[in-house]
Amino acid sequence: MKKLKEVQEHFKFRLTDQWSNDCDFYIYEESTADGYSVYIATSNINETHVNEDVYYYDSDLDHALVEFITYAEGEQKKTIYVDDIDSDHVERAIEELYEEINK
Repeated sequence: MKKLKEVQEHFKFRLTDQWSNDCDFYIYEESTADGYSVYIATSNINETHVNEDVYYYDSDLDHALVEFITYAEGEQKKTIYVDDIDSDHVERAIEELYEEINK
């Protein structure tokens, strides 16, 4: 938790698992019409681009999360919705960002 808190303070964001239409970024699981799971990582829930926002493997989501956190513009704290805050991809992203700020 110490790492998460330090990373959140440095990059000015907070994680939540409470859905809201006013979050700045979203990571969640969806099902396809034929029953497969896919993962969405997007800043616009009203306009999902399959080739940019949809991931077949959840192991790729840490890269999307790191990219958003690193390059999010503005001084205002960003809110990031993650349907499973305790997931491995969130943990890997926080670890990568923690290492980056403590070089």
